[in-house]
Amino acid sequence: MFSDHYRASPQPVEISYFPQDFILQFDDKENYDTILSYQILTDNKYTFSLTPWTNDARCHLEAWKTPVTIDIHGIPPHAFHHKSLSVLLDPYCEIEAYTMDKKSGICTVEGTARSVNSIPTTGFLSYPQCTGYETVIHTFPITMQTSLLTVPKRYSSDWHQPQHFNIKPICNNPSRTEEREQQEDYDMVRQCDRAIFEAELEDKRRMNNPPSFHGFAYSEETSDEDDPNDAYYYADPDREPKYW
Repeated sequence: MFSDHYRASPQPVEISYFPQDFILQFDDKENYDTILSYQILTDNKYTFSLTPWTNDARCHLEAWKTPVTIDIHGIPPHAFHHKSLSVLLDPYCEIEAYTMDKKSGICTVEGTARSVNSIPTTGFLSYPQCTGYETVIHTFPITMQTSLLTVPKRYSSDWHQPQHFNIKPICNNPSRTEEREQQEDYDMVRQCDRAIFEAELEDKRRMNNPPSFHGFAYSEETSDEDDPNDAYYYADPDREPKYW
C-alpha cells in the first residue's frame, strides 16, 4: 500500500507488523519527520493514523523503588550462581548483592523491587541436563521470604566498587598538586577496574570449577542448540495465588 500510493514520498527501509500496529522504520530522521508530518496514511479502503514509536509503546511500565532482602531456601550448592538467581528474580527485582550461608544453606539477596509483596513465596528452580540420549530436567522446590531492607550489607559476591578515600596532599605548588590529584584519580580508577576484574575472574572460576555431588558435577559447558545449564523458574500453581 505504501509504495503504491506514496511513491514520491520517502520509503521506509523496513515495515514490521506488531498487532494491531504497523511499524515503519526509516534510515534517517529527515525522512522520518517527513512521513510523520502526514499525520495519516490512506488508500481506497483504509486509513492509518501516524504516531511516533518508542520501545516503551504498549508495554507495561513498573517502577522498582523498594529496597528488599530475600532469603531463599532450597537452592543446592552446585546451582548457586548469578545465573540461577537471575532466572529466579529478574522478573521481580534488580539484584544488587547476594551470598550463600554454607552452614544454613540459605541464600540471601539484596535488591530493589516494586514492593515486598511483589516477590512470590514458593516455586521451583529447574535446569536441563543433556545426556546425549535425552534431556533430563532437574527441579528443586524453593521458598522465598522477602522483607524490607533497612541497612544494606556488603556481601562478597556483590558487584559494587570498593570504597576509596580521596586524600589530597598539602602542597604550595598548584601545578604539582594538580598532577598528584590526576595521578590519584588514575590510581583509583585502576584499583576499581582491578577489583571488578578480580570479581569477574572469581565468578568465572566458581562457575567453571563447580563442586561434584554423588559423582556428578554441575557443568557450565554449552552446546550450539541449547544451554544445558539454563535454569527455569515457574511458580507452584497449587501454592501460588493467581493474579490476572
